[in-house]
Amino acid sequence: MAKNSGLTVRQFEREAVELPVELAVCELHREQVRFSPMSSAPEAHVTRGTATDMSSGGMRLVCEQFVPRMCEAMVRVFDPQAIGTASDGSPIREVAFEHRVRIRRTTLESHDPRYGLGVAFVEPEPDIEQRIAALLSLAQPSSEPPPEPGGVDA
Repeated sequence: MAKNSGLTVRQFEREAVELPVELAVCELHREQVRFSPMSSAPEAHVTRGTATDMSSGGMRLVCEQFVPRMCEAMVRVFDPQAIGTASDGSPIREVAFEHRVRIRRTTLESHDPRYGLGVAFVEPEPDIEQRIAALLSLAQPSSEPPPEPGGVDA
């Protein structure tokens, strides 16, 4: 008879991606988690980064700010294609996915600093697998070759 070892085992296969994200600390934890105005955080309770892998159970983010384990936040994943440019030169992107998450793992990735955050979806909707599949398709490069410069379609 197999015994439960007490180890946490990942339940979902993760897919590698590289998508821009924003993580906004939920109201419940805002008194405890606040980013310094001297940091690179855009707001006191918001950090930005990159989603590096995802599954229907959660995702891995890389951000410049430390976020403690068990903190809840809203993750917003942006479409990689910019729809415009802001006055400061930064790209304007549409939100492609948004969901409440709980930070399950925080690791120091580098001394830049960069932190790896393992997040799990809180109360995922029944269609979460389809939503993640749609998000993964955004991260895949187009299979169509780019148009020839100055070319004319026949």
